[in-house]
Amino acid sequence: MKKIITIFIILPLFLSAGFDMSKVNLVLSSIKSAKAPSSHLKFYNNNRILNLNKELNFTSSKFADIILFPKRKNIKKPLIVDSYKALKRYKNSIGAIYIKKGRTQIVFVKERLEKNGLKLKKIANKYLIKECTLQAICLLLK
Repeated sequence: MKKIITIFIILPLFLSAGFDMSKVNLVLSSIKSAKAPSSHLKFYNNNRILNLNKELNFTSSKFADIILFPKRKNIKKPLIVDSYKALKRYKNSIGAIYIKKGRTQIVFVKERLEKNGLKLKKIANKYLIKECTLQAICLLLK
């Protein structure tokens, strides 16, 4: 009986868990080139399920400036990965968009954005963290 009650309580939580697409679209559209802010960046989305804003410029992986949620992580282009763990692990990842406890989490690493000649508009600065934050030793030094 407890299992049945648990299923009815937990199942709706899993079904309703999804990205806050308005937040994701806002952040992706706020990424700009630091060298040519008026030019539009090209994205490649490996996850076809996501309903991303059509105003974002999507192209093939060969011509994209930023790869979203790649299956292979050994790509030389900047990546936006699907977990905090992957953000820490792959140095060519500039940010992560993932779900934690049913909420959309968005994180971008300031130094990695700058290294790739990218920046965020002011409306998305709240999603920036420093590279040091990804390392446990940095948290001990604070």
